[in-house]
Amino acid sequence: MVIVRILLLLAFAAPTFGAETTARAVTLCDRLAAHPEDPDRVSPGIARDQIDLNAAIAACEQQVRTTPADARSRYELARVLFYAGRNADAVPEMQRAADLGYRQAQFVYGAMISNGRDVAPKDFCIVERYWRESARAGRQAARISYIRHSLNGRFAACPQRADLPELRTLLDAATKEARDYYERLLVEDLNEKLDSTTRRP
Repeated sequence: MVIVRILLLLAFAAPTFGAETTARAVTLCDRLAAHPEDPDRVSPGIARDQIDLNAAIAACEQQVRTTPADARSRYELARVLFYAGRNADAVPEMQRAADLGYRQAQFVYGAMISNGRDVAPKDFCIVERYWRESARAGRQAARISYIRHSLNGRFAACPQRADLPELRTLLDAATKEARDYYERLLVEDLNEKLDSTTRRP
């Protein structure tokens, strides 16, 4: 239960919301569908129970039609489609946002697969790919999840995966950004496990 609680805290770790993100254009889709914990959001986030799903879906679908390469809008559209129970539409939309390089979408798409969401792919090596990309881009929840699953052997069968030096680099970054007591505990445990793995003959 402690691990589950820690991972939930990591998934919703407070993001930085400063001049760098607010300088980007804010759309109606952002205002209606931004996730409070998306580190790249450009407007205040909306909690799930406060979203007008019909309005948000309409706004984000229009935004995606207008700017199809806008990864943030695609992520936000996928978010509200998922909340509306439209998994068959949400999952591929989340993948599109992830493939456009949106680190929050990369993490969430991997989580959809890891959690066995309906219509999501079953290949766990897809999780490895997207979480590693998100982790490299600085998403803290992806760093922690990727390292933990790597050390637990969940990616052992994957043809490409981070080696021990890369895991150390990711974990060092995660250690510096650990924000609360439970996250620091998890990072401490991961450091011990990685040190133990590194010392093995």
